[in-house]
Amino acid sequence: MPWRRRAREPVQAAQASRRYSWGLVMVERETPLPVLVCLRIAQRIRIDGDIHKPPWLEIPPVWLLPSHGRTREMGVSSEEALRHLEADAPPLPHAMPFQPTALRVCYDETQLYVAFQCIDRDIFGSYSGRNEPIYTEDVVEAFLAPASDPRRYFELETNPRGAWFEASVSSPHCDRRSMVVDTSWVCEGWRRGVRVRGTLDRRDDIDCWWSVEWAIPFRSLGGARPPRRGERWRANFFRIDRAGQGEFSSWSATLAEPPDFHRPLRFGVLEFG
Repeated sequence: MPWRRRAREPVQAAQASRRYSWGLVMVERETPLPVLVCLRIAQRIRIDGDIHKPPWLEIPPVWLLPSHGRTREMGVSSEEALRHLEADAPPLPHAMPFQPTALRVCYDETQLYVAFQCIDRDIFGSYSGRNEPIYTEDVVEAFLAPASDPRRYFELETNPRGAWFEASVSSPHCDRRSMVVDTSWVCEGWRRGVRVRGTLDRRDDIDCWWSVEWAIPFRSLGGARPPRRGERWRANFFRIDRAGQGEFSSWSATLAEPPDFHRPLRFGVLEFG
């Protein structure tokens, strides 16, 4: 369950305290939060997991990076990773510190759209239903806090089999001590699509990538209207890959070790353009 785990400009006047802990030693430094501009589109997207289509092809990807924040480098250039995804090639032959994940977002008058594409050498997933512990295997996640209030946010997840997790989270003090996870919440009308380029659950071969596409109705996130231009939400986007020693990636670094995604003060800013 969630309690077991866990850009474009700096945010002015929204600095976060960076903390690492080794025993009784605490190191702090100010770390800016990223801003991601979410573009408005004119036509709805058909949700089927395929992101090789408009408007995704016209939206530059944002790359998820190691969530601990010690390094914010992919080990390969973004151009090389993007060429790799477009070529449907197996994972890059040289060793990478982690497997890149491309994130894209946009919206229309009623829905927020999110797309992930995950380079993955070994795609697997044993769960196929709702609110199973898919975060213990390969998964992508979004934490969304409308109205820029990180004390209440929505958690959405999907695995390569199409299983999904949905919960409403209340965190009055923005920490786990006060966090309450409501798994009875349902994101009404949430549509999901998954594509796999490889052999799901075959562990003795090398896979290419898997992609996830979402359409999330604004009305299901506590709002009856679309966000206005310039409106800002707090949000973060994640990927977990459990092969080998495990990889934890995020858009905004959570600065937590061991990995912990439930750090709402580290959510970045999603700005609607």
